[in-house]
Amino acid sequence: MQNRKLWRVVLPVVGGLLAGVGWLMMEQPHRDVGGEAPAFQMVPGELVGLLSQGDSVAAPYLNSVVELNAVVDADDGKRATFEGGVVASWDTIRPHPLLEAGTLLRVKGRVTGYDDLFEEVRMDGLVVVETPDR
Repeated sequence: MQNRKLWRVVLPVVGGLLAGVGWLMMEQPHRDVGGEAPAFQMVPGELVGLLSQGDSVAAPYLNSVVELNAVVDADDGKRATFEGGVVASWDTIRPHPLLEAGTLLRVKGRVTGYDDLFEEVRMDGLVVVETPDR
């Protein structure tokens, strides 16, 4: 009888502790790509060429922050397309200017993958590092 009462107390306490630890592990702050130093610096065509070669060559670049010297092809405010085959989503926390086509600038973002169908590199967390006007 005493053993049952002990389990009625211990089991919920242990379950609550495990749930609390799980919650703390999942509730981490988001990665600040704009605040990170870039691991690689290149032009969009070079990045597309590397990632199109396959997984073994692309592995160091995936989930890494890459700085690009790029020419804007299009920008709709949510995502920018660069000449050479890079499509990137803007960082949702930091403000960014609406870019005009043909603008040369330095941007950085996290490489999320390569799309074989469209032959494009996908990035997110895009931030402007420098524009020639500044």
